Amino acid sequence: MRVRRRDRGFVVIAMSVAMVLLLACIGLAFDFGRIYIARNEAQVYTDAAAMTAASRLDGTLNGVKKAQAAVEHLPGNWNLGTQPFTGVITEFSSDGIHWNQTPEKGDAPGPWTYARVTAPSNDLGIVFLRAVGGPETFRILARSAAQSNPARLIE
Repeated sequence: MRVRRRDRGFVVIAMSVAMVLLLACIGLAFDFGRIYIARNEAQVYTDAAAMTAASRLDGTLNGVKKAQAAVEHLPGNWNLGTQPFTGVITEFSSDGIHWNQTPEKGDAPGPWTYARVTAPSNDLGIVFLRAVGGPETFRILARSAAQSNPARLIE
């Protein structure tokens, strides 16, 4: 079987294009997989922190202080366990609508029975999406709220 002169090299060109497309798909899957895992890690952390805080609440300011201390000492890392969470916000409420980070005696009356934890500022570096015009970082946000007596997630 003879190959026509003008058909020579077509396989090399076709394989090159296919290889570039295949590598692009693998890169996108890699970045989206990392984003999914990081979001999952952040959500698990905020769920655990909200449940921990809610379990310490007894309706008093002393219970709020215990809940804040428990969240501050809760171990948790993200980005495949390589970085600690930063900027974690813990808020409390007596009605589940009006939230306050530091309830004091002059604030809305207790009993404080709701705790909400937000992990707002965790930026994940993007590797392959940048090549097609994507952002350099992707912000991973997570928030959970829990109610005490018995401690249960509500958000």
